[in-house]
Amino acid sequence: MSHPRLPYLERIELFAPLPERSRARIADIAGLQRFSNHGYLFREGEEPDFIYCFVEGGIALIGGADGQEAVIEFFGPGESVLLPAALLGLPYLVSGRATSDGQALLIPAGKLRQLIDEDVALAAQCARVLSRHWRALISQIKEIKTHGAAERLAHFLVSQTGKSKGPATLVLPGMKKEVATRLGIKPETLSRTLKKLRDYGVDTEGDTIRIASLERLAALTSATAGQDQADT
Repeated sequence: MSHPRLPYLERIELFAPLPERSRARIADIAGLQRFSNHGYLFREGEEPDFIYCFVEGGIALIGGADGQEAVIEFFGPGESVLLPAALLGLPYLVSGRATSDGQALLIPAGKLRQLIDEDVALAAQCARVLSRHWRALISQIKEIKTHGAAERLAHFLVSQTGKSKGPATLVLPGMKKEVATRLGIKPETLSRTLKKLRDYGVDTEGDTIRIASLERLAALTSATAGQDQADT
């Protein structure tokens, strides 16, 4: 009889490509936790007890002191967080606050390190996922340093759809003020920029975004974005 956690692991980017034997060993140590919207799953400075793999719902990674918090990134179903802290045994650099109700697989950090030492396939997959996260981080830093608000928002919206062509509809992964801090802009700049993107086929209704053509939005040039650099 298969382990009841295996179907969940098959939906997680970090573990889905692994051989069944490797996933079965992870299923043996995994727990399943439900969480509520706006609740904190972990806090900056805590010791790395687990990595979190999201089955449903998602979180925002938050950095900074109260009153000066900024969203570093959003994570949702199929994604995992805190792998670097777990591997290094170092405190969390960020806090995790839920952006919806959901549930996550919790993998104990110490037991995961032991499995990585013993399982070449798992070690290689962790390296691949960490490499993708590193490239995403560099891309985010590059956008904040070199692109204007319109281009940042356009790239963010396209990335949230998981597609590259045709029309798309998405729901923002967090509150608009959280999305604004993720993009490194002011909330009022986000509102103005959403209005500007109407010319590129972007329609906004509350937190729902409808994009007429992903190709057109993705083609937004840095020259256009540079016009609103001062707003950031």
